[in-house]
Amino acid sequence: MRTVRQRRAPRRFLITGAAALLTAPIAVLVTSAPAVAGVTRFERPTSISYTDAEQPSVAFPVGTTDRVPVGTWTSDEGKHTSRAYFTFDLTRYQGKDVIGATGVIGESSVTDCAQPRKLEIWRTDTPSQPPTWQTAPEVHERGGDVFNSPACPASYLELDLTELLGQAIADGQDKLTLMARIAGPHEKNKHFSRWITPLGISIQANAAPDVPSALTVDGRACVDGRLIGTTTPVLRAEVTDPDKVDGMAGDSVTATFAWWPVDRPTERTEWTSYRDYAPTHLRYNVPEGGMVHGGTYAFSVRAADQHASSDWSPECRFTVDTVRPPAPTVTSTDYPAGWNLPGHGGPGIPGTFHLSAPGADDIAGYYYGESSPISYVAADETGTATISHTPTHSHFNQLYVRAADRAGNPSAHTTYKFTVRDTAPRITDGNPGGAIGEPRELTFTPAMEDVVEYTYRLNDGEPATVPAGTDGTATVTVTPRKSGFNGVTVTSRTSGGLPSGEGRLDFYLATEPTVSSEQYPIGGGAGALVGTPGTFVFRPGMPGVTEYVWSVAGGPARTVEAEADGTARVTFTPTSGGFHSMRVYSRTADGTVSETAAPYFRATSWAPTIESADYPSYQESGGPGVTGAFTFRPARDGVTGYVYTFEGEQERTVTANADGVATINWTPQSYPADRSGWVRLTVRAKMGTMVSDETEHALVLSRLAPTVSSSDYPPTGGGGPNVPGQFTLTAQMPGTTEFVYRYNGEEQTVAAGADGTATITLTPQYDGSHYLYVSSRTASGITSGEDYYYFYVHYQG
Repeated sequence: MRTVRQRRAPRRFLITGAAALLTAPIAVLVTSAPAVAGVTRFERPTSISYTDAEQPSVAFPVGTTDRVPVGTWTSDEGKHTSRAYFTFDLTRYQGKDVIGATGVIGESSVTDCAQPRKLEIWRTDTPSQPPTWQTAPEVHERGGDVFNSPACPASYLELDLTELLGQAIADGQDKLTLMARIAGPHEKNKHFSRWITPLGISIQANAAPDVPSALTVDGRACVDGRLIGTTTPVLRAEVTDPDKVDGMAGDSVTATFAWWPVDRPTERTEWTSYRDYAPTHLRYNVPEGGMVHGGTYAFSVRAADQHASSDWSPECRFTVDTVRPPAPTVTSTDYPAGWNLPGHGGPGIPGTFHLSAPGADDIAGYYYGESSPISYVAADETGTATISHTPTHSHFNQLYVRAADRAGNPSAHTTYKFTVRDTAPRITDGNPGGAIGEPRELTFTPAMEDVVEYTYRLNDGEPATVPAGTDGTATVTVTPRKSGFNGVTVTSRTSGGLPSGEGRLDFYLATEPTVSSEQYPIGGGAGALVGTPGTFVFRPGMPGVTEYVWSVAGGPARTVEAEADGTARVTFTPTSGGFHSMRVYSRTADGTVSETAAPYFRATSWAPTIESADYPSYQESGGPGVTGAFTFRPARDGVTGYVYTFEGEQERTVTANADGVATINWTPQSYPADRSGWVRLTVRAKMGTMVSDETEHALVLSRLAPTVSSSDYPPTGGGGPNVPGQFTLTAQMPGTTEFVYRYNGEEQTVAAGADGTATITLTPQYDGSHYLYVSSRTASGITSGEDYYYFYVHYQG
């Protein structure tokens, strides 16, 4: 029998969301407050009707959503007095406890809102068919008061039906009929009448959880004679509850675990779990010191929600056994112990191994495996077992074995060492130097007696089987067409069906072409001078080559056709010294592509040197209009001239002196403001038609911008808005004939005097910071860099 806890005060759960309750059926799992957990459903009547005193023998059934009259009302036919009846199906609530029940009703119209609401709800017998005024069912107790609402008509009214509904379910009623009427003497007064919407009931009910099931101890099902190998087992049980809502979690439940020594049942320990939503599996860890080796214990589980508890589950009994069995003994006549060559059997040939644990009387089985004991075999009644194990490789093998007793205690593992004979066929290559696409004759020689056939495969191709000759050998021909690493595997089989281990032949087919050059030795030896045309010869690494694709130092790929003998020649002229990498691959007419060769070579630099005292490298010097001398010196004899370029200007040439030296003069025409004055000079030496790699000389021009001074408007401030001031511009660039200045965005010019100065007058329009930008020009158009003069105009307050 289930245990029922004391019922708590009902919760008025459905006051909010009235519109939803009056328009659609609802089932809700209430979990917001522990005292009221359970499933809440809004029940609609299964039938609705009303009676009329003026037509006492007529019943008036209506639809389950239609409104009905109560009290005295009038129509075209005259005066009427009515009562309404609502019948509900309580089948789903049989055997459950009602936690709360709230009736919900609404008024669609009221005759006189000035009169108090005198609406009452009564329980009646359930009629077999819609009643008339004359056949009205017997009236019993009245429901709770209808909670008043200031609204009139009120679309939502409620009353407490908990006690009434609970009694009906306790009495075993599967139907409930409620009558709505106007109270006593007011029933005949039409001012108290109203039309009401169908009565509904929000019912919160609870069923006790089911008796816990699926009990386990330390992950093992409860069976007679259960042994476990720990004094701190985990006890588990599955807890379910009849209260469920589709698509939602079930009721909130706990599980109380009780355990005790079987021979001392009064030493009972109980522990209650945390809450979880049913269905769930709950667990209890027996603490240290609670159980001892050799003890027999029982446990049972009881489930509870927040209102009721289940019965205790059937007991689960077990005995604690924490003694580990001895390490097992392994024997085999097919594969005797020991690492002694040549060994026995062979890869793929199964052997029988016998497992035992001398001295143990409770062995359940054995775990075994080549790398770790993971496969399991059950022991017979004597505690021994026999397994069949097939080695996968030859020579030294190991089998790891561990015994397990009925409590699950593992033994230490035993390592059984044995030797497997190498039975793999031998492969002899009749064409070890063969290239890609060339046939190779392979001979298979047996390593076993009575071999009748071989199965072989080239790379990832399909396996092929050939018969062995009378001497046990076989010869096959393979034609590898894959560049790089290749492999042939082979196994044999005897007339008795015994397989061999796998023999293997690996070989590498280097298909990339080879490259050679007389001018630029491959591999980094000293090559010809930069600018020397070099001839590079490509030779095939596979048959049938029709063309080569090549590139140098990441440059564009180029294609050259092969000659009849498969070779090709290309010409390449290095323009820089040092190492150069080349990539070359070949292609056949059917599209077969070789591996890519990546040779490298070195070109010898003979780039000249550059000297300049006027414009030393990486130093600011000179400037626009300032001529500087540059001397080019050769890196070797025979230089006849130089090709040079100043950044931003055209390429020029100069003839060298007899000693190979040349000197040029250069006058900058402007200041390269976009490069902050930097100019890059590149020079290459010439020797006949050959041109060397280039040398770079980086220099920085001075701006040579004019300076500005003003006693009227010094940088520290002076003058004021609309106060004219004079500014003196002084040239820094030789040959300056005019100044260019900008003030407030407008560019203007002024001629330079014979002394290289000019004076201008500016009238600031506002106080604060001002900038005057200035540069200069010569008569030939040489321009200096631009600079600015900052001055501050005082505020004239």
